[in-house]
Amino acid sequence: MLLVLASIAACGDSGASVEEHAAPVARSSWAQGSKRARSATASGHLQITGTHFVTATGQPFPWRGITAFRLLEYVARKKEADVRAYLAWAQSQDLTVVRVLAMGSGFMQLSPDEGRAALGRLLDLAQEYGVHVEIVALANTRELPVSLDEQIAAIGTIAAAHSNALVELANEPIHPTQAPDVGKADVLAALAARIPDDVPVAWGSIETDERFSGGDYVTWHVPRETRPDGWGHVLAVAHGATFLQKFGKPVVNDEPIGAGPRDEPGRRDNRPARFRAAALLTRLTGMGATFHYEGGLQATIPQGAELACLAAWREAWTLLPADVESQGTFAAAGNAGAVVQDFDRQAAYGLFERATATRGWILAIGAGEPKVQLAPGWMVEATKEFEGLRLISVVRSAPAPSRTSP
Repeated sequence: MLLVLASIAACGDSGASVEEHAAPVARSSWAQGSKRARSATASGHLQITGTHFVTATGQPFPWRGITAFRLLEYVARKKEADVRAYLAWAQSQDLTVVRVLAMGSGFMQLSPDEGRAALGRLLDLAQEYGVHVEIVALANTRELPVSLDEQIAAIGTIAAAHSNALVELANEPIHPTQAPDVGKADVLAALAARIPDDVPVAWGSIETDERFSGGDYVTWHVPRETRPDGWGHVLAVAHGATFLQKFGKPVVNDEPIGAGPRDEPGRRDNRPARFRAAALLTRLTGMGATFHYEGGLQATIPQGAELACLAAWREAWTLLPADVESQGTFAAAGNAGAVVQDFDRQAAYGLFERATATRGWILAIGAGEPKVQLAPGWMVEATKEFEGLRLISVVRSAPAPSRTSP
């Protein structure tokens, strides 16, 4: 926890704001290397401006994703009724992205050839329901023989023809289930070049190697910490602001700890309160959010505790302004320039904020009364209390008029 908070403080001291209105990002062949420009044509695909996704018409695109790993396999098995039911449900929940595997073994059986053959149809079905598809192109490559170049080139061609497609090259490039070449940044750079420029592409989650940040956007699997008291994985979300500042492109909290029917420390959590807090903090950092859950591996509609966790997670889009990610800057309490100068550290694990010059939103994580000390000129407007957190809105009072001599 101390390491997490220290890194957040470092981000705040260096100025946690990121350029919100930069020119569209270019396709990077290396995290810090040469770039080739993305097409500016109206392909219909999502575009990237600074650290945000926008639609082809320039409207903000809220990344509200969900794990649905086997959805493409169901299309390949001619289970379109199940796929439609899932997509219709996702639409009803205001979800905007489903994350699917293009190949896989173990809990699913989908060969690369089968996945590519079914991919266009899945994208067509998702388009009917207004849902984007994040295609994870490479998974279980150690067990499933696949030509990396052929797989990526074929998926890129299909994705280019569907405006609702995004591509993540690999699910956790450095993982025991992946072939060694998948974990090499230079290999991923060459593979990314096979994806047409109109299609937003991420190389793979960066928690094991930040060189995997070389795509148009970045995916990150938040550490599944447990301490303190099961809230560690929530507090760890705040480090995402550092990545936004460092890379200057969208970052998606793409596979955090998943919801499950029972608590499995370090793997699954069944407390809705923590999913509400994690989603709120994800939005305050400015990242995109994906809901991960046990049933998502099977692409089944959540039930029971998983559904309760999703409902709490979705509240983040009703409790904060629709465009909060693009307003102001993120900071941890006590950082230079932060609205919250101090708080009762015995009552709360951490306080985080996003604020403009005149208003802000503070998330206090912990069951106690944080007793926040605000910077001069700021005052509390309203406080909403939930299990394990407080959401505090603040405003800055107008400066007193200057006095003149009679």
